[in-house]
Amino acid sequence: MTNIHPTAIVAESAQLGENVQIGPFAIVEDGAKIGDRSEIMAQAQVRAKSLVGADCYVGSGSLIGADPHYVGFNRETHSWARVGDRNIIREYVTIHRSIEDGGETVLGNDNFLMNGAHLGHDCHVGNKNILANNVLLGGHVEMANHCFLGGGSVYHQFIRIGDYVMAQGLAGTSHDIPPFTMLAGTDNEIAGLNVVGIKRAGFDSPDRMEIKEVFKTVYRSQLNLKQAIQVLDQKSWGEPASLLINFLKSDTKKGFCLKLYK
Repeated sequence: MTNIHPTAIVAESAQLGENVQIGPFAIVEDGAKIGDRSEIMAQAQVRAKSLVGADCYVGSGSLIGADPHYVGFNRETHSWARVGDRNIIREYVTIHRSIEDGGETVLGNDNFLMNGAHLGHDCHVGNKNILANNVLLGGHVEMANHCFLGGGSVYHQFIRIGDYVMAQGLAGTSHDIPPFTMLAGTDNEIAGLNVVGIKRAGFDSPDRMEIKEVFKTVYRSQLNLKQAIQVLDQKSWGEPASLLINFLKSDTKKGFCLKLYK
């Protein structure tokens, strides 16, 4: 049974699934859609053209689908914020809608965003990621899956974050972060491989050894990236190692984090 607190404001055109809970002073605007069994807690806001999936928790004071921080943004733009299923969005998280007509800011499934995390406009975040308190993603950041970003870490617009990345608290980068690596400091530096995370993810020993071999070739061989890729291309690799290699071979707007943290 859907339960709407008497002090909540829910627009008539908002679409609510079954067994949705809307808390005190929460706001759900025209055109918003909330999936089955999701909870919108006290004073949270789900703005117009925001889609929240099933089994989500939106904590107190959080704001889904707010206008982007973009000078010159036309508020008449028809854009969206789309949140998938089974996400835990804790207190005072902000997720801004796209700046593009018909565009979307996307949060996938099974993510955990702690207090004060921010997804800027046009971010695309995958599945099963954890963003600790006050993590800030600038506009157009692309984030893959199974990452852990430490509290207070910040990410420049237009960068990419690969699968199974771990970031130190208060770290920051303006470059793409390759899969399986650990970001440290604020100078686009990699501290090493996310060895514990890779093992916990269930990759077998041969795959882990291949990932380590690729990392060593790129980061510890004194070769530049082009030379390292040429060496790596002389051998066939399993799927996880290929994920890392292909990321480093792909187009990048901001460059890659290639320096080792000292």
